[in-house]
Amino acid sequence: MVPAAPEPALSHGFSKKLSFSFAGAPRGPAYEAWREDLCRGFCQLDVAPSSKEWIQSTVEFTRMGDLSFAVARHPDASFMRTLPLLADGCDDLALITAVSGGTLNVQRGRVVELRPSQMSLISMDELVESRLSENGVLTALRIPRRLVAAFCPDVDEQVSKPLLSAPTLSKVVSDYFALCLEAAPTLEPLGEQVMARQMTELVGLLLCAERDEALPPLRQGYGEARLQLIKAYVIEHLDKRGLSIASAARRAGLTPKKVQRLFKATGMTFAEFVLEQRLLLACRLISSPTAPGEKIGSIALDAGFGDPSYFNRTFRQRFGMTPSEWRDAQPDWA
Repeated sequence: MVPAAPEPALSHGFSKKLSFSFAGAPRGPAYEAWREDLCRGFCQLDVAPSSKEWIQSTVEFTRMGDLSFAVARHPDASFMRTLPLLADGCDDLALITAVSGGTLNVQRGRVVELRPSQMSLISMDELVESRLSENGVLTALRIPRRLVAAFCPDVDEQVSKPLLSAPTLSKVVSDYFALCLEAAPTLEPLGEQVMARQMTELVGLLLCAERDEALPPLRQGYGEARLQLIKAYVIEHLDKRGLSIASAARRAGLTPKKVQRLFKATGMTFAEFVLEQRLLLACRLISSPTAPGEKIGSIALDAGFGDPSYFNRTFRQRFGMTPSEWRDAQPDWA
C-alpha cells in the first residue's frame, strides 16, 4: 500500500510512525470506513479482498520530507488505482520492493512478479494493481515525479519493469529505506530533508543503472548514503570487539580502502569514529541511573573496550576526567 501525502493539518509530526490495521469480513460499516478513509482517502488506492470471507492488513506509514514510506504486511487483497481515483491528478511514483513472499504488479498491460528483494516502479497516474501473497511483506517508497525526473528525465521508461540490473545498489536502497524508518522519529526537519534527498538520489541512481548510465551529481549522494549505513552498522555493533573496518566494508559491499576514503572526506578516520562512538556509549552507560552498582571494567567491555587502561586513558583525554570521576560527578539517583 502506498501512502499519500497527508493533509497539511496532519503533516506536523507525521515523521512519527503511524500504523493502521484491519482484520475481519470485507463488509459492514467498519470495513467500508477503513476502505474509504484510509485506502481511498489517505492512500489514494482502492482495495479488492482476495477472499469474500476475510481480509487482514497491517500497514505502517512514515513521512520524511516530500517522501512517504510504507510497510505492508499480509494484506490478503489487491490495492489499485482505479479510473475514479485517477481524477485526483496524482502522478507520484512508487518503488515497490518485495520483502517476503511474492508481489505482483500489473500496469500498462505488463505483469511484473517480484521475488524477495526485487523491485519495480509504478506510476500513480495510470491504472495499476499491486497484489501481495498471503503472509507476505512489501515496502513502498512514494516520491513526487518531479524529484525523480530531476535525476532521471526519462523515468517513465522504467515504469512497470523489474529493476534487476544492479542488485548491490538495490540492497543499498533497501538498507537506506530501513535506516530512514529507524531515524525518522527523532530527526529534526533539516535531517529529514537531507535523508529524503539522499533516498531520492539513490532511487535516481538505481534507475540510471537500469539504463547503464550514472549521472555525476548522483555519485556524491550515493557515497553519503553508504557512509550513513556504515555508521549505523558501527553504532549497532559497538559492543563487538571484532568490529573492524574490514567487517564494516564487507557489510557495505565495499573495500576497506573505499570505506576509509568515505570517512576521510568527513575529516575523521574510521578508527576515530569508532573510538568516539564507544566513548560516548561508555559515557551514557556510566551516567545511567542503573550504573552505580556496575563495575567500570564491565561497562568498558559493554562499550567494546578490551583493554581497561586504554579505556581509562582515552576516556580522560575525551572528557577531562577518569570514568570513576565521571560517575562520582553524576546526580544521586537514590
